[in-house]
Amino acid sequence: MLQLLVMLAMALGMLLISSIITTPMMLIDATSRPMILIAQSLTQLLTFLVPVVLMTVIYYRTSMREYLRLNFSGRHWYYALAGVVATLLIIPANDWLTTWNDSWNLGRIGELLRRLQDATEGVVESMMSTDTVWGLLGNLLVVALIPAVCEEVFFRAGIQNLLQKWVKNPHLAIWLTAIIFSLGHGEVFSFVPRFVLGALLGYLYVYGGSLLPNMMAHFVNNAILVVLYWLMARGVVDIDPEAPLQVDWALTALCTLAAIAVLAATFYRKKDETLKG
Repeated sequence: MLQLLVMLAMALGMLLISSIITTPMMLIDATSRPMILIAQSLTQLLTFLVPVVLMTVIYYRTSMREYLRLNFSGRHWYYALAGVVATLLIIPANDWLTTWNDSWNLGRIGELLRRLQDATEGVVESMMSTDTVWGLLGNLLVVALIPAVCEEVFFRAGIQNLLQKWVKNPHLAIWLTAIIFSLGHGEVFSFVPRFVLGALLGYLYVYGGSLLPNMMAHFVNNAILVVLYWLMARGVVDIDPEAPLQVDWALTALCTLAAIAVLAATFYRKKDETLKG
């Protein structure tokens, strides 16, 4: 518990530092893509990556690699592939959840939260509005790769790891972390689908025994949106990347069952000891 509090305190401190650094940048030109990309990268690195690294140096200096589960070799690539496939297969179910979640009526507070979420989405759209190859690569780096690495280090290697050591129950740690993961994005009308994704990533971390499956699945989930925005900007597709796919419920159920089957087949032979420690 103390280690978790220390890490969260450092995260708040780093968030303050990143705000001090990035706010003047955005005041210069809040519509500039380079400014937005730099500010986003600094915020992610300072707020999510640095606190976990510092906490690990303080408490787990002699076993940093083992604590963070930085094992990117051998069978972990197979687990990563299974995680990516499962993440893709639950997209239709998450689209249904997104539609339901977006229909919540929270009164005046909900109206305020929706305006804040719309403002955030406006910044994202400004960042995504590029039709060049270099623009695509920049967005894949800043919107897909950096968040996949930094957020998985923070939420899984940081929060979930410490919660599991504290509560001694991996499942409880996974679901609590999924709640924190979803709330941490500050979008109440996307809470449920992001919570489901967080739970999936939590189980990938426990059973996969490495951060690699999480990072890969998280990256692919983000990269799909980046590529869709880029294709739309180039006129290749005429769709709203943020709009639900509206997949038939029967196909949605089939995809969800397939995702469960993929995960079960992949991790069925994993020993129970992966749920300990």
